[in-house]
Amino acid sequence: MTKPDFTPGVPLGVLGFVPRDVGNGRATWEYTVDPAHHNINGVLHGGVLMALLDTAMGHAVAAAVAPQGRFNAAAQFNIHFFLPIKGGLVRARAEIKKLGKRLAVVEAEATDEDGRVLALATSTHSILP
Repeated sequence: MTKPDFTPGVPLGVLGFVPRDVGNGRATWEYTVDPAHHNINGVLHGGVLMALLDTAMGHAVAAAVAPQGRFNAAAQFNIHFFLPIKGGLVRARAEIKKLGKRLAVVEAEATDEDGRVLALATSTHSILP
């Protein structure tokens, strides 16, 4: 098994998340807010932001474990929402904080184009098999 395959700058999936960088225990993904993903209050639905952060954290871990023929799955996810998001670019930067034989602890921060922190997430990933 090799490092997860993606092309930097090319959107993936139905939400249009864009990978920017993956490697060395880190990953950066971006998302341009689509008003179709707003909730009834006119701001980005929290689930979309959670998915972006989860994607970045998952890829940070996958890049570290895939070369050994292993894969990862999120076992726990926690998020703190700091600011409402109405539009613009959201950047998710993830970093592995601890990588063991069976678990990885990852942290990710979502920022806007001005560098304001929008949300902070942590996750524990199981390393399989």
